[in-house]
Amino acid sequence: MSLLSSLSTSRLGVLSELTLRIVFALLIFSHGEGKLSALMAEPDIPLRVIENLSFFGDMPLFSSWLAAILESIIIPVLILAGGATFLGEKAKALSTLGGLLATALMLNIILNFHVGVLEETWTEFKYQLSLLAISVYFLFK
Repeated sequence: MSLLSSLSTSRLGVLSELTLRIVFALLIFSHGEGKLSALMAEPDIPLRVIENLSFFGDMPLFSSWLAAILESIIIPVLILAGGATFLGEKAKALSTLGGLLATALMLNIILNFHVGVLEETWTEFKYQLSLLAISVYFLFK
């Protein structure tokens, strides 16, 4: 029992958050990479996925680029920079901003696309729920 107790209080505990940051950044990046690639290949053609969404469908090209850039660049960079202890309090602000953007994005994807357009149940978008949960963690961490 003392081994488990010492593990949970060791300095190696920082590895758990670092691992979560790296994996989350990679997952969010992979979520947006295809969108960004498609837009770079055809920059004037919005993503079909976006056109089906309420509110965002009114500005499909802008919304397509916004989602792709948030997912593939901005959120991963903010989440990773949030783990840079040498940035001091700025790191916390970057992490919180990344968490806020990711939470808003994942709520939008879940509610407007998976529930609203595809009419899926929660068992069909478990991956997106996982990303939402991690987003909320970084929003309040």
